[in-house]
Amino acid sequence: MKRITTLSTVILASLMDAQYCMPSFQYGADSNMITNVTFGNINNTSPFQSGSTTTYEDFTSLSTDLQAGNNYTISVKGPSGTFPSDVKVFIDFNRNGSFDDAGESFYIGRLEAATPANAFTINGTIAVPANAASGKTRMRVLKNSNVNAYSDPNAASSINTACDTGLRAGQAEDYTVMISGNNAVFPFPYCGSENITSLTVSEISKVEFAGITNDSSINGGSDVIEDFTGTVFNVSRGNEYPITVTGGTHGQTTVSAYAYIDFNHNNVFDTDEIFNLGYLDNSDPVSGQQSGITSAPIMIPVNAMLGNTRFRLVKAYESNSWMGILQNLPCPSGWFIGQAEDYTINIQPENLSTREVSKSSSVGIYPNPTTGSLTIKALKGLEKYEIYNISGQKLLEGNSNTISLDHFTSGTYLIKILTKDKQIQTEKIIKK
Repeated sequence: MKRITTLSTVILASLMDAQYCMPSFQYGADSNMITNVTFGNINNTSPFQSGSTTTYEDFTSLSTDLQAGNNYTISVKGPSGTFPSDVKVFIDFNRNGSFDDAGESFYIGRLEAATPANAFTINGTIAVPANAASGKTRMRVLKNSNVNAYSDPNAASSINTACDTGLRAGQAEDYTVMISGNNAVFPFPYCGSENITSLTVSEISKVEFAGITNDSSINGGSDVIEDFTGTVFNVSRGNEYPITVTGGTHGQTTVSAYAYIDFNHNNVFDTDEIFNLGYLDNSDPVSGQQSGITSAPIMIPVNAMLGNTRFRLVKAYESNSWMGILQNLPCPSGWFIGQAEDYTINIQPENLSTREVSKSSSVGIYPNPTTGSLTIKALKGLEKYEIYNISGQKLLEGNSNTISLDHFTSGTYLIKILTKDKQIQTEKIIKK
């Protein structure tokens, strides 16, 4: 039994290695190979003999340690024939066997034409995301000659993906990196409570979103920003999800709730990543506490980056009085009465099940693309429609089967259709 287990482990390891696809070159590696990679503890000089250098070299036995949230310098050396060569580095930060995810590629620069004996070196920076998965993962260094760069120094990179099949001449080298967790204090890399000058913690007691309910205390003793990043909300691009927030109001009618989601993974809550969830209603759902509830939809943009990112929920008393201007901000500052809770949201590709629903419920929209009006056909009857832009902002709603889009600019939009039998379908529409 032990021998079978060992064999299974070897097979599994081989399968894991095989997940990484290979690039292909039209003319091979002669005079366009990589001759040195220096990165952390890796300082690897590789052969440059013409006629014997392969287009792919496996140096995964060489490794260096990286820490999430830190930046590291990388140097790549190599000759180029007639044309300059682009260099790009890929690291599988989420360890899913692919280099295609956002934030996993780095354009290092362009090596000028030179012989192997006089090869140039370029330097670049690798920024390891704060949420990079801990453990061993693959790094690929890819070099390719760029014909357009011969006459245009501003030509675009000739490397698109780590597994390009249309590369001209160059080489790929694979290495191993060991990533350890971020040692920075929560909520790094996002802002914390450092800009609060006067504080009263008024807590959030319950959050219901994407099939998950999170309860927390409402006794006045909680942190101003609570770490629930271990709670992951799984959502899909282009879909809408209702959220309900319960919390203390202290009897006030202007206690608001806002959701802030870092859709572009830039570690900042930008102005287009905000959802106003409304004011808590003072319905006292928490026994013995002045409290309230608010509910609203959150639409996941179709262009949101895939994978895990930060979801911040802020409940704050809003006022413009002798206390000054108190408002709901993604980074609480000044006089703050409220609380923030941080979660993780995992954004997945668009869920195509909505189109499958359309077949069973006989819902259709036409013409699509359209130059003006749009017609909804629903055998079970139309209850309501809502139209959003790709950033998730609601632009129009109604219950008519014919919709005029004459005042819409050309572009892509989302329409959410609710039928009389309570089926929901979300579709893309194109206005010409």
